Amino acid sequence: MEANEVSSITESNKEYFNKDASTYDTHPTRVLCAKKCAEAILKEIKDPEGYEVMDFACGTVDLSQNMVDEYNKKVSQQGIDKEEMQAICLELKESEGDQLNGRKFDLVVCASAYHHIDDVESVTRVLASYLKQGGELIVLDLKKQPEHSHMFHGGGKDHMFHSENRDHILSHKGGFFPEELEKIFLATGMLENVSSKVAFNLSKKIEKDEHTFEWLLVKGKKI
Repeated sequence: MEANEVSSITESNKEYFNKDASTYDTHPTRVLCAKKCAEAILKEIKDPEGYEVMDFACGTVDLSQNMVDEYNKKVSQQGIDKEEMQAICLELKESEGDQLNGRKFDLVVCASAYHHIDDVESVTRVLASYLKQGGELIVLDLKKQPEHSHMFHGGGKDHMFHSENRDHILSHKGGFFPEELEKIFLATGMLENVSSKVAFNLSKKIEKDEHTFEWLLVKGKKI
């Protein structure tokens, strides 16, 4: 994809999620998916006590200031100090080098956002670079199922995440094959013990038919 096309997708995501921020979490299936992602991540972590965690794209797309503001508002409403948990609006770029002043994390996660990112290879390298040695990167996203996964982001009144067709904010409509993301993880040269599995299923009715969509979990350990 050309640079101007990438920029267009980035700006379209900013615009869409800034507009959708205040109501995004009112959709019950979005909340259910988020909970299932959180549960799947916790199952992979033996003892998270004391972990420093980066939740990349924590507000679905963390390029949206409004989504980040909503995230921080919810954190505050739960009585959690911002020193313990806080979102920032920052586009991490490989060309910019270290943008977090040398900070490293025990765990970096990204849930249900990779399909919005054009250059997942570059983003994966960036995320891996912020891991401590022995830290883990975990990515969850829609598993590509050729027979029907392309319909997941197809729009319509019953659409699970977006109320209308949103091809202009999707770089990977229909998700990813497991081996596709495994290869990207390994290609960073920074991750080992790379593996993937189906973490959970989500059901969705499209027109008159019920379809089951699989959510993929891919993880790797920092060398």
